[in-house]
Amino acid sequence: MVGSLSNLFMKRSILIPGRAWTAGFLLLLLHTPLVAQVQNLQRWDGKQLMLNKVWTRLADVFGEEGSIESVEFSPDSRYLVSGSKFDYTVIVWRTSDGAEIWRQTLPQEIERVAWSPDGKIVVSCSEDFMLRFFDAETGELLKEIKEAAGIDGLTFSHDGRYLVSGGEWVPGENGGRAGYATVYAMPEGRMITQLNLGDTINEVDFSPDDAYLLATGHNETAMVWKTSDWSLVHTLRGLDADRFHFITGRFSPDGQFVATGSQNGEIYLFDMKTGSLVHHFNQSGRKIEVLAFSPDGRFIATGGTDPFLRFFRMEDILSGERVYTALQLHAGDQAEYLDFNQRGNLMASAHQDGTIHLWVVMTDDPSVNRRRHQMVREYQDQSMQSQP
Repeated sequence: MVGSLSNLFMKRSILIPGRAWTAGFLLLLLHTPLVAQVQNLQRWDGKQLMLNKVWTRLADVFGEEGSIESVEFSPDSRYLVSGSKFDYTVIVWRTSDGAEIWRQTLPQEIERVAWSPDGKIVVSCSEDFMLRFFDAETGELLKEIKEAAGIDGLTFSHDGRYLVSGGEWVPGENGGRAGYATVYAMPEGRMITQLNLGDTINEVDFSPDDAYLLATGHNETAMVWKTSDWSLVHTLRGLDADRFHFITGRFSPDGQFVATGSQNGEIYLFDMKTGSLVHHFNQSGRKIEVLAFSPDGRFIATGGTDPFLRFFRMEDILSGERVYTALQLHAGDQAEYLDFNQRGNLMASAHQDGTIHLWVVMTDDPSVNRRRHQMVREYQDQSMQSQP
């Protein structure tokens, strides 16, 4: 029996975050007395952060020669939408089993996709300068808006009042460059204003209360504007601003911080109130394509031009000391986009090999199961009380 299990483990690799379990270690474990095994396993008691893969789907038919630039959950987490770079498709998938619900093929590559906050509309932006609005249930094309350049960034405000696109660079004044975040009033799609970052905009993001708008892209700064009058509030700069550009940026869920990822792998955390740099660190030395806060604000997840997804604890970043990797997971190919669902128990990743992955986020918070059971008991009690 031990021999057969030994052969099995020699053929498989098991990765537990923070600890590599090699075949040799597993063989040693098989030959270790049960008491010793239990003592070792108690060090990992289910309270360590993990990602468990649910499914993988090919979302760009060209596979390794393709790329998925964006993936996003619907507000109710029941669906995902993806946008592909080389087969030009917008696809809506069912979260539970990865079944394809509908797809639309467009004339050029899709850089971003987004759901409206009410879940009724899917929007895509493309290299053909077009914003396209689809019925989220049927895939029917409802509306198109043409801009003056290719579009890389896209987001809705949380209240659904605004849609913002991030444009690629266009010639600016005095031989320079301009790159505009274009703000539209929804649902009519009327343009309100354009905000100039100074170069191509990769990412746009609203603060949780929709009071501020952040833009990051192919220049040395990230900018924050106040949505009440669209005035500039902060111009954020990294330590190597003369050499490395910010690529991505997000507000923290409590709105107190802005995190940015840069071309050289540097991650910066800024105080939103003052615009001052809180901390910075670099674990990969490789371009950060995307970062995302977990909805509870405890982690920053990153992906970029290596095959790993990484999680970092906010408490470590805020300590000002060395930041350790809370989780590093080989995801197969470099990540172009990450998105958590609203509850934070699921995460989707989009990759350059044309695939999207769905992950269950296994938190290291030991109170999760207790709180969930308490919620179920309260719901059951309320249901019983409401019965005649």
